[in-house]
Amino acid sequence: MENLLEHYNSKGYLNGSILIASNDKTLINQGFGYANLEHKILNKPTTKFRIGSLSKAFTAYAIFQLHAKKYININHKISHYLVDYPNGELITIYHCLTNSTGISNYTSQPNFWITDMRLSLSLSELINKFKDLPLKFKPGTKFEYSNSNYAILTFIIEKVSGMSYEDYMMKNVFLPLGLYNTGCDNGSRVIKDSASGYSIWEDIIQAEYTDMSFPLGAYGLYSTTEDLYIWDKALRNIDFLSEELKYKMFKPNHGNYSCGWMNSNILNRSCLHHFGDISGFTSSFHRFINEQITVIFLSNLNITPVSNITKELLKHICEEDPEPIVSWREIMINNRLDFEGHYKMTSNNFKMNMEISKKNNSLFLTVPKLYGALYKYRLIPIEEDLKSITFKTEFVNETLTVYFNGTTIDLIKYTDCYSITYSGLKIDQINVKNN
Repeated sequence: MENLLEHYNSKGYLNGSILIASNDKTLINQGFGYANLEHKILNKPTTKFRIGSLSKAFTAYAIFQLHAKKYININHKISHYLVDYPNGELITIYHCLTNSTGISNYTSQPNFWITDMRLSLSLSELINKFKDLPLKFKPGTKFEYSNSNYAILTFIIEKVSGMSYEDYMMKNVFLPLGLYNTGCDNGSRVIKDSASGYSIWEDIIQAEYTDMSFPLGAYGLYSTTEDLYIWDKALRNIDFLSEELKYKMFKPNHGNYSCGWMNSNILNRSCLHHFGDISGFTSSFHRFINEQITVIFLSNLNITPVSNITKELLKHICEEDPEPIVSWREIMINNRLDFEGHYKMTSNNFKMNMEISKKNNSLFLTVPKLYGALYKYRLIPIEEDLKSITFKTEFVNETLTVYFNGTTIDLIKYTDCYSITYSGLKIDQINVKNN
């Protein structure tokens, strides 16, 4: 495990903080890369990161807390609290908790990434943007992830408590649990020891701006790996809930989604986990309850495949056939193949287009990642023979191999940072073959 982290760190594949614990013993608690590149401030275990959708588990906890105090009932219809919400009499709080409402996800709407994410919105204004959209299915019949559900839950918390979401969470959740480095990021307050969020385009760049007035209970919190480990231990003993309600909180409703957590089988073990991302930040939280293994990875470089790296670490911890660590170094290549162009790539049912381009004598790969967002980063040649050239990539652990015959490229194979392998050719080569 330590060797894997050392290897990834030496190649620049880690940027953030990682905490690994087993049986209440902390095995790894370390920062990697920079919290702030401009001022060369390093990440450390106490660095605060925006945690994106890891926030949902906290919001679910607050809802169950209010249920236990009899302020609400998780089986109530949301029309109790949003009286004019269309179809509110069909949708329960529990449906919102388990993403089984059929309500459209506001972050999937056409204008969100272009304009709405940059605008200041109140909760009511945000809800007004999606409440009149038709339901995608009958509430309670299936699962479909939607941030809109957790916006509604945030509204309910504020309405029944008479407090802002931020104040309620601080007074009733964070401080009582000893989470002194966790809070709601409103985008204006200065948060000491917080990381800046970055993305990639040829080099590390500033991430797209997101207004933090409305993410709140859906994906608006910040925390540290150390605080999240305290949270992990607190979740093992929720004393205000009956055993029946604890079971309901973590039991999947439809698919493998419970209340703010995914409940899946990973490495043949039951695992509660969630992924989070928000402009420039990405996060992963995995909890093997029976084995008491916890891995928390918070990154401030949004291309970092935190879930995939976490699973590789878990293979090492659980001794479940981990991938071998292969050392490599950059070489000079002699071949003068024309790599530049657009490529059509396929992998089983997956299809995508990517581009190889050249700048300042370096080759760059432009490829879509999460949500179809494009990233561009350098290809690093590491191996050459008479029929192939193999590259690794900068910033993420990927491999691209070009197979050729003379000056003609026969095939490209590309294994991305999610361990999906694609193969393909230049689009103009495919067109020539088809003609």
